[in-house]
Amino acid sequence: MVSSEKSRLRVLTEARAIAQGMMDCDCPIVSAINGAAVGTGLTVALLADISIAAKSAKLIDGHTKLGVAAGDHATLIRLLLCGMAKAKYYLLLCETLSGEEAERIGVQLAAGFEPDRP
Repeated sequence: MVSSEKSRLRVLTEARAIAQGMMDCDCPIVSAINGAAVGTGLTVALLADISIAAKSAKLIDGHTKLGVAAGDHATLIRLLLCGMAKAKYYLLLCETLSGEEAERIGVQLAAGFEPDRP
């Protein structure tokens, strides 16, 4: 994606369509986050009406690692969920946010479950 503008535009358009589709959905959407949620996966997880995350879940926005400005739907969602200062910190530095820390800073997650391990 870094070397192809056409590819970046296609991916951003698809991500926007997914986010818009979720906002237009009449049914409640529930997300369960176990493991890493990155990029559009993070957007889908946080845009759900109810988001449940394992304590060990990892929420990462990698826009700046790809050379893309962190100014799309993910930014807006984070601002709404945890405020300007924390949103900028995690978005601009690509810092990993655990499910436990996300709940602590107010990302509106029901954190704390640990998935069953076989």
